[in-house]
Amino acid sequence: MVYLIILRETIEDDIENIYLNVHDKYVKKYYKGNEKSQWKTHKKWYKFLIKSDYYELYTVLDEEQSFLGYVKFEIDGECAIINIYIIESVRGKRYSEKIIDLSLKKIRKKRQDISIVLAYILEENLFSKKAFARVGFIFDCMEKYKGVEHMLFIKCLN
Repeated sequence: MVYLIILRETIEDDIENIYLNVHDKYVKKYYKGNEKSQWKTHKKWYKFLIKSDYYELYTVLDEEQSFLGYVKFEIDGECAIINIYIIESVRGKRYSEKIIDLSLKKIRKKRQDISIVLAYILEENLFSKKAFARVGFIFDCMEKYKGVEHMLFIKCLN
């Protein structure tokens, strides 16, 4: 059981953990025989994200420094879109609320210009809907995000 959650800025050394825990199964299923190329592309993309002014990435760890997931903010002026990924073994255990709350505190401190955070959540993702609602996000409407219908949740930062 995880008792302490650590959220820190993502560094290049985290890229492999993100790949193995988030993308590896997908790549093995849909890019069979092309894994090396996908790894190189993935590494290049995350290096860009880490250095970009338009993204903020945070790695989520437990007290033993084990990878639990990551949070990504895509920045557009005063608005940020939050994406959260938590490893399967801690899903549904209410860690997401703590992680979302910690990430909002970090983004508020680092980027005072951000006043609105959007979360696009698939309708069937019950855990995420509950977690975001518990930390003050309000359902606004159904909206297409990256070509797929999502529930849009909004939180104003004060």
